[in-house]
Amino acid sequence: MRHDAPLPAGQALPLRGAPAGPGATPVPLAPAAIAAFNDLLHELHPDAPHVDQAALASMARWLDGLPVHEAEALLQARLGRLEELRRMCEDPDWQLEPALARRIRRLLDYVEQTRDLIPDDLPRLGRLDDALLVELAWPMIADELEDFRDFCRFRDENGGHADRERWLRTRLEEGALWEQLHRVRNQHYVDYGPLEGGLRVV
Repeated sequence: MRHDAPLPAGQALPLRGAPAGPGATPVPLAPAAIAAFNDLLHELHPDAPHVDQAALASMARWLDGLPVHEAEALLQARLGRLEELRRMCEDPDWQLEPALARRIRRLLDYVEQTRDLIPDDLPRLGRLDDALLVELAWPMIADELEDFRDFCRFRDENGGHADRERWLRTRLEEGALWEQLHRVRNQHYVDYGPLEGGLRVV
C-alpha cells in the first residue's frame, strides 16, 4: 500500500495545478537559480519531485492572489517548524546520524539566506521558496523528528536526565513487553486437544 509523504503542515502546497490567477509571474525566476534549488532539494531528499519554472510561476501567482493573512499563515505553518529542527540539531542528548545532521543544516542554511531563489525581501512571495523547500524535503526529516519528540517526553518523565541510548533501550523493552502480552492474550494456557467421544451425561 502506498502512503502519502509526510507533510510539515496540513494540506500540501499546490506544486502542480495551482489555481493561478491571470497575469505575469510576480517574481523573477532565473533558470540557474531554479537548477541550484533542485540540486539542493535532491541532495536533501533524492525522491522529491522536480521543481520547474512553470510550477514555481503558477504557485507564485496563486499565493499572490490569496488574502495577505492567509498567504502568510500558509508560509509560516511550514517555516515555523524550523525552530524544532534547530533544537533537535543542538540538543546534546540527541546525537543525530552525521549524514542526516548535514542535510538538516543545509536546509537551515538555505532558509537563512536572504538572496536565494526568491529574494526574502520581495513582498508576500519572498519566503515561498523557503517554505516549499521545507515541505518537499520533509520526508527525510519526519521520522527523526517524531522520535525526537518522543525522546523529549521521555526525558521530561525522567527528571530531565536521559540520553538517546537510554530512550531507545527503554522503548525496545516496552515493545518486547507489549508483544509478549499480545501473544499471551491470544493463546490458551493449556491445549487439551479435541474431545474424544463427545460429551456424555451420566
